[in-house]
Amino acid sequence: MLFRGGIYVIGGFGGGSVVERYDIGLDRWSRAPDLPVSVDHAMAAAIDAGDGAGIYLMGGNAGAPIARAFVLAPGASSWREIARMPNPRSQAAAAVLGSVVYVVGGFDGARLVAPTYAYDVTTDRWREVAAILTPRDHLAGAALRGRACAIGGRMLSLTTNLAAFECYDPQRDAWVRMPDAPTPRGGVGAATYGDKLVFVGGEQPNGTYREVELFDAATARWSRLPDLPTPRHGLGVVASGPVVYVMSGGPTPGGSQIPICEALTLQ
Repeated sequence: MLFRGGIYVIGGFGGGSVVERYDIGLDRWSRAPDLPVSVDHAMAAAIDAGDGAGIYLMGGNAGAPIARAFVLAPGASSWREIARMPNPRSQAAAAVLGSVVYVVGGFDGARLVAPTYAYDVTTDRWREVAAILTPRDHLAGAALRGRACAIGGRMLSLTTNLAAFECYDPQRDAWVRMPDAPTPRGGVGAATYGDKLVFVGGEQPNGTYREVELFDAATARWSRLPDLPTPRHGLGVVASGPVVYVMSGGPTPGGSQIPICEALTLQ
């Protein structure tokens, strides 16, 4: 999660309450305030300006999917609990448009979740908006051209990876189908820079993905970027300007972790 010059890695296997910050300018890591709960597969988003500025964390697994949500405000020494999601959810994705965080896809402990949740940081309120077209978990989320997009994912199994690419249009309260990603995969990450979306990593029963693919919204076409040096899933992907950072993740399918972080500069 990118916030004010730093990349935050939050919770997950190996450190469910741990929050660490990478300072891009100094090329240095430090500890940030721990989460109040230990979670994995949570959804996170950041809002950089305004009264609602901060890092937001929603849901995730704390033994089972939860609905709790928290914010770390600029300069705060601890996380503050905010309004809970309407229902528990984990293994979903989040994207920010203005002052609203959209939570898409995921798993509620019994089934895949279709409703999309929208959280307004200025009112501390959740509402339900149009349901995602392809319910799935372990997907990636990113904002692209004023839409909240969902890319890849799977249907509760490593054997059912998806290439689905869909974007939510808040002006119409409707989802739009986009060109499928070239490689179906779940356990993925994505980030945007201008009109470009970068789709990274993932897992399957036989291993992890090294593919890095780029969608150019100006041409509505996918292309291939240089492979990820360290294939992995469950990774964090953020873009700071034209540089895409890939943080941590698992090198083998399932609950594995590595501390490796790598970056790619887009041409």
